[in-house]
Amino acid sequence: MADTPKSYWNSAREGLRSVELRAAGFDPAAAEKLNAVVTVAGPYTNAHRCNNRVRRIADLLVEAIARRGGQGLLVGAPAVSDALTQGTAHAGYSLASRELVADCIETGHQAQHAQAMIVVSGCDKSGAAALMPLARTNAFGLVVYPGTSSPGRVDSGPWAAKGENLTLMDYAEARAGRDAGRISDDVVDKLERCIMPGSGTCGAMFTANTMSTIAEAIGMMLPRGASHPADYDAASDVHDDVKAQVRASVDALYGLMAAGLRPRDIMTPQAFENAIVTAFAMGGSTNFVLHLLAVAREAGVPLTIERIQAVGERVPLIASLQPHGPYAMVSLHRLGGVPVVMKELLEHGFLHGGAMTVTGRTLAQNLRATPTLAQLGTQDVVWPVARPIAAAGNHISVLKGNLAPESAVLKLSGKTLERGVFRGMARVFESESDTLQAIRAGNVRPGSVVVVRNVGPAGAPGMPEMVMLTIELQGRGLGEQVALITDGRFSGVSHGILVGHVSPEAAKGGPIGIVREGDAIVIDPRARTLTLELDPTEIARRLASRDGSRVGPPLRPGSVLDKYARLVSSAHYGCVL
Repeated sequence: MADTPKSYWNSAREGLRSVELRAAGFDPAAAEKLNAVVTVAGPYTNAHRCNNRVRRIADLLVEAIARRGGQGLLVGAPAVSDALTQGTAHAGYSLASRELVADCIETGHQAQHAQAMIVVSGCDKSGAAALMPLARTNAFGLVVYPGTSSPGRVDSGPWAAKGENLTLMDYAEARAGRDAGRISDDVVDKLERCIMPGSGTCGAMFTANTMSTIAEAIGMMLPRGASHPADYDAASDVHDDVKAQVRASVDALYGLMAAGLRPRDIMTPQAFENAIVTAFAMGGSTNFVLHLLAVAREAGVPLTIERIQAVGERVPLIASLQPHGPYAMVSLHRLGGVPVVMKELLEHGFLHGGAMTVTGRTLAQNLRATPTLAQLGTQDVVWPVARPIAAAGNHISVLKGNLAPESAVLKLSGKTLERGVFRGMARVFESESDTLQAIRAGNVRPGSVVVVRNVGPAGAPGMPEMVMLTIELQGRGLGEQVALITDGRFSGVSHGILVGHVSPEAAKGGPIGIVREGDAIVIDPRARTLTLELDPTEIARRLASRDGSRVGPPLRPGSVLDKYARLVSSAHYGCVL
């Protein structure tokens, strides 16, 4: 086996090292016989459903490693759930936690002298943070996903037709509809009681499942590992499919070490393109753009936002998952998981079949036994490339223009703009809370372009998700009549006419900071432009007159967010530090 653990664990009888091992409860003599020392890392907390199964999975991994003659060493990290932070003063900790989690895992791995790593992910930032230290250290390793939440169902009302495919999105939009007087308390109460029977990440093609899909498509997770449910209900053990992934992942890790196959052998430019294609085909979250850029930097792959656009713009939308379709992620899992989508994409030339994966086989070899859509028979979860849910170019697009000189990201979720462009008058807000009040008060009318600024990576800081705003718009029936533009970002739950990641952000002098109430703004998906309809001289005059002072609450010197605001790059580069 390549690179056995000589540096620390196999020299356990040498003085202080032997003392340290005994004090920690290890037998130095047994340590000499280990064939592998493996970091088992993951952000765990009992505070929320997204990552509350991580410790159980880590324990299962340690047990499986021991059965193979190795020792698993636990490394923890903070776990931030957007479900708890969205719309609050602490929302900025969400994106900031990505780098913090990656640093914690790297630190624990290197300090404990392990030579391999299995990282358990979870809520969406930890999906990126799981891949980053693997790419950074290039230690033998792979990712295990704790799983998505099982969907719920109701037998009456407008949601009954979805069957067992209800997710948190259905409940959130119903609640907004109730606040607008469009839905009864009784309906919302029924949804609340059944919408999420157990633990797991948000249940459809939202950011967490987008990032698990990325990990699988890029080759760093075993096939069908991105879609399994976390458990059966809140009182059960982890799902049997999770346990099967744990056992298979440990076997795969030993195979990687035997073959000398490391993360950077797998995370190649072709693998990143496979991830982009799969995310577009499945209607993934806009957050994957930020996260994939960050992972690519760690892997030494020269990926740019322009390259993401060039690869993604040719990919049709073929997976009918929420938020653009009716199905939950578990419905895809029952069909065969992400491999079903990738098989259809590979057969039509969208994927690099020769890309290596953690199975020790190529992507094409992994997919050889996956049934085709024709073999699966009648179903409408995954559609043929020849008859997609939406043609290429109708999901995520990278825009540029005088309002976004670097870039911005448009999310249409498979829908089209009937007029080809959206032109509206700006309603300008300096915070999410002020915007929310205006929407709830009925002060945002059809045809408006809502501009929310000073919520970018440095300005917020932490680039919070404007999901509460998108939920309110959808709940009030305004999702297709109002556009939302921000230097913040969106949740994977968000859908509508949404432009986020506007760069440069307002706090860094970006033109979004000079937009005034009533200015005309044009979103053109075909030209991929975002335009403030002002004379260039007026734009220059307004930019010159800005005082550059930061908008928002003061930051405590030395705090996580203070350091983040000083170090973070533009969303155009992935908000890397």
